[in-house]
Amino acid sequence: MSEIAKKAKVEVYPPQPVPTPPTLTKRLILNLMPPVILGIGVIIAYALVRNSLPPHRQFLMPSAGGLWELALGLPDFRRELLARTGVTIGIALTGLAVTIPTAIAVGIIMFRFYTLEKAIFPFLVALQSVPVMAIIPLIQSALGFGLAPKVLIVVLFTFFAIPTTLLLGLKSVDKNILNLFRLQGASWWVMLRKACFPSAAPTLFAGLKISGSLAVIAAIVSELFFLSGEGGLGQLLMNSKIDFKYEQMYAALIASSILSISVYLLFNWLGNRLFSHWHESSEK
Repeated sequence: MSEIAKKAKVEVYPPQPVPTPPTLTKRLILNLMPPVILGIGVIIAYALVRNSLPPHRQFLMPSAGGLWELALGLPDFRRELLARTGVTIGIALTGLAVTIPTAIAVGIIMFRFYTLEKAIFPFLVALQSVPVMAIIPLIQSALGFGLAPKVLIVVLFTFFAIPTTLLLGLKSVDKNILNLFRLQGASWWVMLRKACFPSAAPTLFAGLKISGSLAVIAAIVSELFFLSGEGGLGQLLMNSKIDFKYEQMYAALIASSILSISVYLLFNWLGNRLFSHWHESSEK
């Protein structure tokens, strides 16, 4: 300890080494173990519930062997499942292609004009709260039974999360940063492009992750109401239930879950790639 520190009675702490970042193997273990453990718990719970059913009702919850023998193990069914998954992906992505730019534009307009925010926000809440079944006859009358009504249902499901999260992020920008731009004579558009939008991007991606997951669900739900045209996973679910092919129905459920999780992970990965070097919300 130095003489100055002794006289001032300052407690000196030894330097601490910076922790080394975890290895790739450790990161994989930390990221994969929690969902794997929870998945094992779900499988155990499924087996317990199935075994508690009377023997004549156990067909309602197929076993793993039956799922393979009567569904996933059949080459023809695997090809059909892949084709129908492609149809569902097409509907979901088409809906997101409409939702994302439109919702971002609405969020920016609400941020720019306070009066329009007060005017638009109640309708966004109403759009989210109205049951889809209540407006299905209107959609059928206006758009028929083709691809357009399915895409519209995807838009209705996925629209709300994006402008609300974007608006929250835009309003959370540090006022001192905005004042600095104003002192430099920057226009509103320049402040939006260089200060507000980059700061709001992490919250926007939170809304994109929610909407991306809902898009797959909405695409499947739309096929339950509009059974015409080339069918996806929704039609496969309905046909399997009607034909008492519960193994194929569960296979379609698994495929839809994997698809929805994949879309979520895609937006999560993209957000981490964009923000991990500067924003604390991303994984390090």
